[in-house]
Amino acid sequence: MLPMKTATVRDVQHHFRKVLAWVENGEEVLVTRRNKTVARLIPSSSVVPTSVPLPDFAARARAIWGAQPKQPKGVSLSAKRAGLSAAILAQREEQR
Repeated sequence: MLPMKTATVRDVQHHFRKVLAWVENGEEVLVTRRNKTVARLIPSSSVVPTSVPLPDFAARARAIWGAQPKQPKGVSLSAKRAGLSAAILAQREEQR
């Protein structure tokens, strides 16, 4: 077994690429500060981590607020208008 490499915190900060290359080559690296070990860098295992399933945010929103999102007060979006831009322009005209 090869002796374990050591690097100071300063070495890791200033020569990270070199230290990372050691780890990528399968070596363990002890990171020291004032001659005390503060971290150990080890090569990643070949096991691929499983992804964590994300919650269904849309279903939760429907459960909380219902099927349709509520419109803000003071903004009327009718089907006759061209869309949100037209509604904003119309509201600005009303405020003048």
